[in-house]
Amino acid sequence: MRAIGAGTVAAAALVGLAGPASAAPAPAPILHTFFTGPLLPVLGQNAFCNGVIDTLVETDPARPGLATVVLTSRGMHGVGPEWAANPVCRIKADIVWGLGVLAGHAKTVELNFGERPGESVRTEINPGPGVTGLTIQATFINPYVNELRPQYSLPVGAYAIIP
Repeated sequence: MRAIGAGTVAAAALVGLAGPASAAPAPAPILHTFFTGPLLPVLGQNAFCNGVIDTLVETDPARPGLATVVLTSRGMHGVGPEWAANPVCRIKADIVWGLGVLAGHAKTVELNFGERPGESVRTEINPGPGVTGLTIQATFINPYVNELRPQYSLPVGAYAIIP
């Protein structure tokens, strides 16, 4: 019985090592540190629009030190005549990594999502290789200047491994 188990493990190891290496972008290994996990619940800037945005961090082994953050809407909803006239939820999401704003490790992404789920925005960040802390949030204060934004979200906090 042990011989069969050992033979199976050896065969699986050989098959796994002999296969071609995949260099396609794939989700980064990630550990979420906030109770929302990868979900970004938001209150946007138009007619009390609100909804949930899925977040994903992709890496490509062929491009070391770089990561792509993908923000995908599950559909936004608003109220009143403002929403009926313009059913687009405007959100300014801030992506902060590594040492944060003090080191220039921050990026603001403008999102304009409608009622249809599945719309997504992709943006590239340069955290460098290794483990990096990452926060995505739609804050009501701009991290760079004293700009007040009529929006709010709970944060997505995580540690990701970047090749």
